[in-house]
Amino acid sequence: MRKSQLIFILSLFFCFSSFAQDDVKIVNRLDSLQYGAELPKEILQGKSVALVQLPPKNTNPIVRGDWKKLAEVTQPGFQKASIDVVTYYHVEDIYSGKESYLAFMEEFKTRELENIVFIVQKEGSYRIVLTKLNDEKELIKKGQPAWQTQNADLSIALDNLYKAAANSSQDRDNLLILDVPEFGDMAKTIDGRRGEYYDLNFSSEKLAVPIFADTAKISAVMANYPYKYGFVDPDMEEKKVRSEGYQYILYYVHTTGKAVKEMLEYPVTDTETAYVSEVVKDGQARVNSYSINTPVYKFYIKHIYSGNTFLGKKWDAAPTWEQALTNYIDNLRTELIRN
Repeated sequence: MRKSQLIFILSLFFCFSSFAQDDVKIVNRLDSLQYGAELPKEILQGKSVALVQLPPKNTNPIVRGDWKKLAEVTQPGFQKASIDVVTYYHVEDIYSGKESYLAFMEEFKTRELENIVFIVQKEGSYRIVLTKLNDEKELIKKGQPAWQTQNADLSIALDNLYKAAANSSQDRDNLLILDVPEFGDMAKTIDGRRGEYYDLNFSSEKLAVPIFADTAKISAVMANYPYKYGFVDPDMEEKKVRSEGYQYILYYVHTTGKAVKEMLEYPVTDTETAYVSEVVKDGQARVNSYSINTPVYKFYIKHIYSGNTFLGKKWDAAPTWEQALTNYIDNLRTELIRN
């Protein structure tokens, strides 16, 4: 690889958005909004989606905290303030991957959701942010108008919201608001044919790898991939990627194991508490078990033209992207490479 190419690739990593960050960037962006005393325009007439973020229950390994319990506490406060929150999600589900993000945005558009509410619990404080839902490329934009309240006591924060709504000049048309939260279904990520196997044509075509982390680290893992691949701009449209000679593209979903399975249409049951991840390499199997509430990465390859998705024959998700990608490639080699 020429030095100029390497510099270009590194610049893409720093300039373009990445979904592979432990600290969800959308929460950081809240500090960039333009806050005022008035609630966002028409928020007392339109429908809203709420995104929740709170500290994990455990950190080694990470286990997601009970964010639904927090939603159960906030919903009556939103109802009182005439904020029609029609569905709740954990923020990391929305930002679980490029394809899943776009699927969620399409769902929001279909449901005619106009506003977004952030409920962030951090360092013993509760922050509630109200703003407009933006287009599919950016959920919220820097500098857009917003309203917020923050307090160590959640009931005080909700009371502040009620006072702001009561003092607003807006008409309050939201009358039939649920008194308990509704939790949204996971968006289905796959458009084409879903396959729990690998495509034999991988060997003859080049795989596009959108940059999602340090390219040197990705290259270290991809060194074991037996076929041709190349890095591409993560914001590049698939049609453009294909025009540059790639027929396949690498994607992942990163959120709790249960949510990943739902997005990728694996069967799930209410009785499961953990999922077993299995990898076969050199004839030897290695297995790991992770709580259904532990965030994991699951990689897959998509055929760009048809939309067909190749998940692999085994559930091989892992808490780190390095291990998850290694697992996917090891299983792929076991199935496709015959020495």
